[in-house]
Amino acid sequence: MLQGRGDERATNVSVSGPPGATGPIFLELGPRPDEKGQLVRPGARADYPPDVHARLAADAAEIIARYGETSAVPEARSALLPLLHLVQAEDGYLTPAGIEFCATRLGLTGAEVTAVATFYSMYRRNPTGDFHVGVCTNTLCAVMGGDAIAAALEEHLGVGNGDTTADGKITLERIECNAACDFAPVVMVNWEFFDNQTPDSARELVDGLAAGDEVTPTRGAPLCTFRETARILAGFPDTRPGALEAGGGAGDPTVVGLRIARELGMEAPDVAPPPEPAASPDETDQPLADAAPEPSASPTWLSPVLSRYWDDPRSWTLETYRRHDGYLALDKALRMDPDQVIGTVKDSGLRGRGGAGFPTGTKWGFIPQERSPQSDPNAQTKDADGPAPKPHFLVVNADESEPGTCKDMPLILATPHALVEGVIIAAYAIRSSRAFIYLRGEVVPVLRRLQAAVVEAYEAGYLGRDILGSGYDLELVVHAGAGAYICGEETALLDSLEGRRGQPRLRPPFPAVAGLYASPTVVNNVESIASVPPIILRGAQWFRSMGSMESPGFTLYSLSGHVARPGQYEAPLGITLRELLEYSGGVRAGHSLKFWTPGGSSTPLFTADHLDVPLDYEHVAAAGSMLGTKALQIFDETTCVVRAVLRWTEFYEHESCGKCTPCREGTYWLVQILERLEAGDGTEADLEKLLDISDSILGKSFCALGDGATSPIISSIKHFRDEYLAHFELGRCPFDPDRSTLHDAGDCSQVARNNTATGHI
Repeated sequence: MLQGRGDERATNVSVSGPPGATGPIFLELGPRPDEKGQLVRPGARADYPPDVHARLAADAAEIIARYGETSAVPEARSALLPLLHLVQAEDGYLTPAGIEFCATRLGLTGAEVTAVATFYSMYRRNPTGDFHVGVCTNTLCAVMGGDAIAAALEEHLGVGNGDTTADGKITLERIECNAACDFAPVVMVNWEFFDNQTPDSARELVDGLAAGDEVTPTRGAPLCTFRETARILAGFPDTRPGALEAGGGAGDPTVVGLRIARELGMEAPDVAPPPEPAASPDETDQPLADAAPEPSASPTWLSPVLSRYWDDPRSWTLETYRRHDGYLALDKALRMDPDQVIGTVKDSGLRGRGGAGFPTGTKWGFIPQERSPQSDPNAQTKDADGPAPKPHFLVVNADESEPGTCKDMPLILATPHALVEGVIIAAYAIRSSRAFIYLRGEVVPVLRRLQAAVVEAYEAGYLGRDILGSGYDLELVVHAGAGAYICGEETALLDSLEGRRGQPRLRPPFPAVAGLYASPTVVNNVESIASVPPIILRGAQWFRSMGSMESPGFTLYSLSGHVARPGQYEAPLGITLRELLEYSGGVRAGHSLKFWTPGGSSTPLFTADHLDVPLDYEHVAAAGSMLGTKALQIFDETTCVVRAVLRWTEFYEHESCGKCTPCREGTYWLVQILERLEAGDGTEADLEKLLDISDSILGKSFCALGDGATSPIISSIKHFRDEYLAHFELGRCPFDPDRSTLHDAGDCSQVARNNTATGHI
């Protein structure tokens, strides 16, 4: 309450009381509860009937038991996200009854639960239809036709973004990247994939939903309702007959690199080559930069290892995985000392595939290697004079949300057991008996396959107690997130896994010292962990026979955008984009390469001048960017770079956790300026202001999200300054957005795309 006159001034709050009134003035700090997007709405359920409460209580007890024996242990708070999914399954959105139920189960306050619930985008604050239709409008999908699809559906259904049709059947929303960029443009229905959509096909899709027709996704099971989907996200498997088999092993883009490799007779080496003669003293004294070999003139072969049987009709099953040497590496690892396993991974030179490229074995070695109370029940009594060793944890970061990044989700969808075996070996190496896979929630087909693979592994004796008679025990939990890009940052992921808002932690202490539940923790990317079994099975030197000295081994490169055959290409580190484009049929017919990302949207842009840069960590960095997640988004000359950068920046503004001022405030102002520039209303001084704000963010934000937001801005102005200037010189964008779309007549029709995908180089 404020004392003063009732004159309304420029303010972000609304004032109640007649104009000119004196005395108390009441300010409404935020929207009213009955406005769209608020958690408490008129008519929202305030409590559950006894039968519903009893049913939910039984489910909640099962969820909590995954993390701790009772709700009294600190680890039980990890159950909060799945509990919120559970209560959302009851009403289709979060109600006061659901919030109070979660709070009571975990001994939290309603305010604590609400603070978490409002952080994540998947928790609905409004009644949601039977079918939540999400149109990806992040940069790549938007450029390829996502914006046109969203506009067409809004007009066709007569609803706006985030609204529900009058019959309550369909809720329409513009969403962010869903790790399916090689299938762009993508529409998600209840978080199931509908790939390569056009405005016409999307209209047919929603018409089928409205008519009650059985609609089957491109990759996934026949649709269930939004509420039933929320129950799967809560961790209760989809038991419908045929749910796992629907959609086959993988879509065409997922296996395109494998098929091309077979057509050309390319494969990874079976054994390591003989060791080279030792270098002379003169050679070893050379600085690394001087000693590094020039890129080879001979073409780099594709080398399917992880992807070598992705095209098997039942690639996700345990039976198929065993036919391809599955779990042989685990048997070998369990016969080794844990330190030997770590040593082998160190010797291989495997670097993290999640973006930073940190050596995986070195990260494992940071964990204190004394016996933990998990792996040795007597460990707590070993040293009566000091504190007992803390348990060790392994956490797999499967929150693949970087725009353009789409390698981990197809890997899990096609071969989830490759990840599960890698988890068991890694957990054994760091002496952990509890592991978690934190999977982004917006990919229900992937979650369904992963849940099933974990069940199969338990039944086969690869998980649980006394694995393969070794005396080693491991419990593995699959934990679905709820929509927050920031949770890809490892400490934010740990906070989220603990049932909190996903915000980065101050370091030190680092996770290896105080990670999950303040205990030593290793956090690794999906591809990193899935690469461990072949290294253990075939040896470190075999792995080093591919790639370069500093960036050894094979990896997945994801091609998407304006390319003839988008998809996953597995090759040694150091292949060039020129070579990958030759394998993939090049930029779409009749067009030329304009710009591309070497490692996702947070990496500085490259142009056609960088086609021959070897795609490994050292060479990409030397050329002024980062290898990142090897997400190669390809844009041709029909794409407006200002529009592309604006959309990425809007994404980073939306996904900023708000913890630090440079990122929270900086990304907001970057969007304001870019919007003005893209509309043709800016000035040349705005470009300098963009660079000035970027400099205020770069290296000064709490985590790397701020740095990532500045990368496309700084690099695009460097390479395409004239294009920015053309916008305000013309007073508009000089590009026709329809020319860049998948459905542009004569350029990239669905029929043409399908024909190209089945052809030869």
